[in-house]
Amino acid sequence: MKQEQTTTDMVLRIYRGLISGIKNDGIPVNLRPKSVIGTVQDDPFDWWIMDEMKKFLPKHIDIYHSGSLTTPDIVIRDRNSGQIVGFEIKKLIMSQKGKDPRGLTLDYNSCLPCGRTFVKLGDDTIIVPCYYIFALLDSSSKNIVTLIILDGDFLNYDLDLHKEAKYSNISEYNHGPYGEGSVRHRKMYTYPNPLNSKITDFAMKHIFIGKKADLEMIVPASSIKEQIIRQDKQNNSFYYYLVNEIEQPREEGDTLKTLTNIFDECKKRNKKERVAYMPIIPTLESENNV
Repeated sequence: MKQEQTTTDMVLRIYRGLISGIKNDGIPVNLRPKSVIGTVQDDPFDWWIMDEMKKFLPKHIDIYHSGSLTTPDIVIRDRNSGQIVGFEIKKLIMSQKGKDPRGLTLDYNSCLPCGRTFVKLGDDTIIVPCYYIFALLDSSSKNIVTLIILDGDFLNYDLDLHKEAKYSNISEYNHGPYGEGSVRHRKMYTYPNPLNSKITDFAMKHIFIGKKADLEMIVPASSIKEQIIRQDKQNNSFYYYLVNEIEQPREEGDTLKTLTNIFDECKKRNKKERVAYMPIIPTLESENNV
């Protein structure tokens, strides 16, 4: 069996393994009941992904579930090559209207996305590549209708920003008039939602998005359907390839479509002042006038 040479090889194998089960309605999903998984924070979908990986990955690749409230959700290690990759999993359930339920952005809890992350290897802290598995399930949660596996750098390449977010949460004690309370200062980040139904090049497809330099030597040109250019605030351009091995292969000589500014709507959001909502009851005068 061919030994994996790069982490991209490993991720491509996972993409191909997941799409191998596709049927007319999408990729069938059989979720474990939460009662047999663990804490309420554990998502059955994470465990389904892990179970599927065990089916198609070779025995020399170890698979670890990180546990609740830990990023990334799953870590895999190729014992032959020593390569380690993290996977963060984001799942949404389609609305009854056939759309994703979130739109522009997703919550990334207290740790913003990144293409690299921290993993403990024994006592040693190492930095490993991190990919994201985005899945939109149909309203019955029986099929994956949109699957997007992408390099975390596509959303954020700043490791320092990721690290700052990872360690910025603090708790304040001795709070309140009796000193018995506490306050948990926990930041919540919203970043682009690749499952946004309005992104027609992604919606209802089963695709893999990785760096052009990583994919151009290991993926058949016919499977590369589009290139995506991500431009940062300093006008640096980063090139990615969109791989789709489900749809009809691209013909030799066909122009490669280029996408830009796919998440521009996120930049148009305006600052909102938080409002303290209170119950409203009628005044005595208004009641007497009824």
